[in-house]
Amino acid sequence: MQVSALQQSLGHYQRWKRRVVQALLELERWLSDHRRSTPRARERIEGTLDLLHRDRVTVAVVGEASRGKSELIDALFFPDLGGRLLPADDGDGAQCPTELLWDDQRDEAYLHLLPVESRAQGLSLADLRGDPGRWIHYPLNVQAPEQLAGTLGAIRQTKVVSRTEASRLGFADEGLPPERQTAAGGIEIPKWRYAVVSLPHPLLRQGLVVLVGPGARALAQEPELTDALIPGAQAVLLVLPADEAVARGDLELWKQHLSGLQGECRGSLLVALGKVDLLWERLRDVTAIHSAVDSLRTTVVEVLGLDPEGVLPVSAQKGQIARARKDDALLGRSGLPQIDRHLGQRLLASKHALLVDTIDARVGRELARNRAQVGARVARFKAEIEDLETLLEKSKQATAQLLERTRREQELYLGAVEQFQRSREHLLAETRLCRQSLEAENIEAMIGGTWRRLRRCWTSVGLARSMRSLFEQMRGTMQTVSAESERLRGLVRQIYQTYRDEYGFDVATPKVFIPMKYSVETELLLQEVDTYRRSSAMVLARPGRVIRRFEQEMVSRARVLFEQLRIACDGWIREALEPLAHEITLHKAAMEKRLESLRRIERSKDDLQARIDQMRRQHVIHAQELTTLRNIHSALHHDPLGEQEARHTPRRASG
Repeated sequence: MQVSALQQSLGHYQRWKRRVVQALLELERWLSDHRRSTPRARERIEGTLDLLHRDRVTVAVVGEASRGKSELIDALFFPDLGGRLLPADDGDGAQCPTELLWDDQRDEAYLHLLPVESRAQGLSLADLRGDPGRWIHYPLNVQAPEQLAGTLGAIRQTKVVSRTEASRLGFADEGLPPERQTAAGGIEIPKWRYAVVSLPHPLLRQGLVVLVGPGARALAQEPELTDALIPGAQAVLLVLPADEAVARGDLELWKQHLSGLQGECRGSLLVALGKVDLLWERLRDVTAIHSAVDSLRTTVVEVLGLDPEGVLPVSAQKGQIARARKDDALLGRSGLPQIDRHLGQRLLASKHALLVDTIDARVGRELARNRAQVGARVARFKAEIEDLETLLEKSKQATAQLLERTRREQELYLGAVEQFQRSREHLLAETRLCRQSLEAENIEAMIGGTWRRLRRCWTSVGLARSMRSLFEQMRGTMQTVSAESERLRGLVRQIYQTYRDEYGFDVATPKVFIPMKYSVETELLLQEVDTYRRSSAMVLARPGRVIRRFEQEMVSRARVLFEQLRIACDGWIREALEPLAHEITLHKAAMEKRLESLRRIERSKDDLQARIDQMRRQHVIHAQELTTLRNIHSALHHDPLGEQEARHTPRRASG
């Protein structure tokens, strides 16, 4: 079978990751061999290697029932299985969120099901993943397609419970369709909260994870999906009906759960207009079909505000038939290759950029610092060699003059050391307001005051006002931190510029700390609070339940956000002047070594040529070290997407 574009992209990505692992191991060896390794550097490299080992690429496929999600997933990712993998999503039956992956730790095919009763225990999906005792385990036989499909059919099982039990598990009466409410007063709910399927499929072995998301109603009952799992995907594929474009349920799904996606995820959002073959049967004329499809795409683009290139018509059924018949024309018309190609390109670009940023944040500073230090050492050796070679033609008096000039330079560097101490103390004093604003005690005091007001409120209006007040205070704190960060960045730039102007230090200003992403996440949380304040769920629920949900879903995330901001800010403050301090130390040591060399030369010029030869050998060694570090940097930042595109670019024939 022909390798899909998605599989090719994953192959390029995996090869790049192997290069990154080798580069990180080489960096670790280099630091150890040159006695530059520190516990912190080793911890960051080991953490990055562990991250690469656990790294996976996630595609989230979401849509309302009866949109053909299961059929599209089978045709797009698993066309070689020869049958249906996931149970059909027809009707308004229970839609259990499902994760398809390969568990290389257990190295086995299985179905894990999390009972819906776990929702009453107040534990998140992330907490429950590490507790195998809470999951139901079914081994899977991938060699028997019918048995495999039968076992996976358990994903859509339901159960009938009382209204009291349904409410305890988070299922509200008003949110359920009439067909889910039985005549005896019971309510039909999903039997399972979450499903994980491990299969030894080539795509899944390459690190692909397919997250099958349910419709708007089910997503509302499991906020963690839209708070973390779906936004954490590198691509989101929204499946819409080709005969309606954007139906009411689809629009509700978009507005409540997908429209707020930001950053790379938003850039990798695709829309599949599924079952487009229904238009082929209804409209026999090719021109009319194209016109209808273009009209549907225009509607989706205008309603959802998306890139037109990301809205693609597809027929999973015709694509499967085309593959069976080896009909390339029908396969192209089905739209499957187009979605496959878009997913491959967008997944690779999004995941590569995300991982490069993560690597830079973990080890990039260590690598850049050592490159700068070795580069400065190479430049100093070159300059000293040139000075010593010049001395061969100069008199003893000229040597004495050079010695005196070097002594004056040494005094200048000693003055730089004293000024650095003053600059560091001044910077630390200027960070007091920023650090105080982010202290855990101050954040907890802010939350505690709101908590006391919430407990005294017994009306939805009072609760809403107190919720809004807390996040407005947090917004104010974030604005203070942003303003102080801008002022501190200016102060750090001024310190570095002073050393460039007065002492000639060629030290790049370190990576600045910009709390923009934390400000954006605070604003998104505030919008979420406003949405919750105006929702019917808050008005109808008891105050205690409103407060508990506010704490679990919004305040807890705000706590984590401010803690992450505090750690990031403290780290930046601690490391802002480290490159400058190290450069001062290196200059001082080099100056003392140079003085000693000149003193020896002044006593006897017989050793001058030997000294030059020794310096040249040292210069070559350090130049090789610099080349090694540059190669490591190139490997970490290599673009596998560019490599993939280069392989498909025709080469020019030689003359």
